[in-house]
Amino acid sequence: MKIIFTALIFLLFISQNIFSQTLYATDSDSLFTADSGYIPNQALVEKMNPRKPLWLPIIEGIGLNLALGAFNSYVMNSEFAKISFKSIEYNFERGWSTDADELTTNMFAHPIHGSIYYNLARSSGYNYWTSLGVAAIGSWQWEFFMEIEPPALNDWVMTSYGGSMLGEMFYRFSNLIIDESATGGERFWRELGAGIFNPGRLFNRLITGKTSRVTNEKLYERQPFVGELAIGGNNVAEGTDFKNGDRNLMITAEIIYGRLFERTSYKPFSFFRFNGSFNFVGEQPLIGQLRVENILTGKSSKMGSGRFLYGVFGHYDFLNNSVYEIGAASVGLSMGYRSAKNKKVQFIGLLHGSLVLMGGANSDYVPKVEFLDSARTYNMGPGASAKLETFLRFPFGAISLDYSFWWIHTWDGAMGDEFIGMLQPKIRIKIYKKWFVGLEWLLYHRVGKYDDFPNRNYRNNEQRLFIGYSF
Repeated sequence: MKIIFTALIFLLFISQNIFSQTLYATDSDSLFTADSGYIPNQALVEKMNPRKPLWLPIIEGIGLNLALGAFNSYVMNSEFAKISFKSIEYNFERGWSTDADELTTNMFAHPIHGSIYYNLARSSGYNYWTSLGVAAIGSWQWEFFMEIEPPALNDWVMTSYGGSMLGEMFYRFSNLIIDESATGGERFWRELGAGIFNPGRLFNRLITGKTSRVTNEKLYERQPFVGELAIGGNNVAEGTDFKNGDRNLMITAEIIYGRLFERTSYKPFSFFRFNGSFNFVGEQPLIGQLRVENILTGKSSKMGSGRFLYGVFGHYDFLNNSVYEIGAASVGLSMGYRSAKNKKVQFIGLLHGSLVLMGGANSDYVPKVEFLDSARTYNMGPGASAKLETFLRFPFGAISLDYSFWWIHTWDGAMGDEFIGMLQPKIRIKIYKKWFVGLEWLLYHRVGKYDDFPNRNYRNNEQRLFIGYSF
């Protein structure tokens, strides 16, 4: 996890040499627009980066599984990796199940693993959908062949679909870092920085000689992006208590990639938004929040003096602290509106409604229904989600108000339904050039309705105070 965070910081600092657009300066268009990027000539790309046979990334994924399985079995001596022909036969007879791993393993580590499968295909010349299919094949092979435990449907969904979301984000991050015209020390650090995000792509670049190829041709798509990096403190407390709670030193990061509302049509990940928070002091987990929101397909057109957008969006949510655990991968319909961007005050609003393919939410009752050796503290299953995002920009800063809602129907755990809401008002005030101060409040509300236990109703809150730099 610390490697991923280091890579993110590396990207944020070197990206200032790529684009200098500021997020909250008075000459900025808005949170969702920036300077133009570029799309490479496809004929030139096919000539210099010819597509590899599809069987190659599939075999690479199987090779990755065999290597990781051998490591788990012979180095780590993990019992789950002691596979045999009987365990494989049993897995096919048993069929899909769910597992008892903790939230970080199921909702974070598996998508990270899936992003490697995904990028073995993506860096071989394939698009989002084909690379998603390769990730699904790699995950399926792992679930049925590489563990003595029954294949977990939740792992397959999160590794495949969740892996494709993180994988495409990492692929586009690495596009921003790779520069094949660079040489010497700069080239080494760029390749290493891109490889930390994207080890599957680094592997393919190494075996094909692209890490040492020098050319001035622009072969990799780069959409414009804006972002912010902030440091401050947070306080996670019970109810609406502002005085008592777990206080932490926290770093937050946000990156918005692509020009939402500016294009007439969209392909997968031509726009995405990343939010992350990382705790360093206190009782909170290192990764407090990772959220990705991306467009898969959509259209945009004029509406009066503004613009209207509709399309299909994907969502990946991982939120983890001492009070709540939430994980979800979802996809659904979205619409949005942006007012005229030449105004001093600009409004942006987005409304999302999604199907949760797999999700999890903590429950006090899970230990009462799980096996004694289970690491699970959360209910798991499919459901639905909704999200409202509003953003108001002023010459001196910005105000945003987001509300997220998840409904998770329990497949495994304390049977019933979890209803979770999160309200997030946030204000940022510009203090000097690209520097700003900010205040954010998160109100978390969960209602658990159970078949065999009393219903539960929780409210908790988190306060954040920070100083940040926009780029």
